[in-house]
Amino acid sequence: MKIHTIKVGPIGTNCYIAEDEASREALIIDPGDEAKKILGFITENGLKPKYIVITHGHWDHIGGNRELKEKLKIPIYMHKNDIFGLPYGDSPHPDKFLSEGEFFDVGGLKFEVLHTPGHTPGGISLYNVKEKVLFSGDTLFFGTYGRVDLPYSDEKAMYLSLKKLLALPPETIVYPGHSRPTTIGAEQGLLQEFSTG
Repeated sequence: MKIHTIKVGPIGTNCYIAEDEASREALIIDPGDEAKKILGFITENGLKPKYIVITHGHWDHIGGNRELKEKLKIPIYMHKNDIFGLPYGDSPHPDKFLSEGEFFDVGGLKFEVLHTPGHTPGGISLYNVKEKVLFSGDTLFFGTYGRVDLPYSDEKAMYLSLKKLLALPPETIVYPGHSRPTTIGAEQGLLQEFSTG
């Protein structure tokens, strides 16, 4: 898997393009803004996008959905519990709702859907077990976790989601919705920090 990071929008959301190098098929994750910039990258690199997947429904992760869907003619996937956010980002309705434990393929890449609520009720993370790669949205970051003081946030749900993610192999590389990558092993102290406030 080749992972491309495109920072978009006013708060630097990480839009990821996960590429299967053999087929050139690609997965677009969280195109939060600047659709033309994302489209230009796809064209320049000869990629064949298959899906747009939204880790959660906040405006800074969905702002490029409409233009990308119209230009690329590909479906949008997300969790049903975050449908509340779509009007704020002018996003079209998703073509499919993803659920915990579901799998989907992009070329030779297989992704597992992990439901990771807390920051939002429909937050998801995408896990590739073969390459030990996790796209964590705004659940798990380098050195911290997603905000739980926003409308629809849930502190207890965040704790349980972190517990789920931190049980993955420690060498798993984490690609978060903002900031830099980290690993599961590097973030093992977060649960204690969370529980102690």
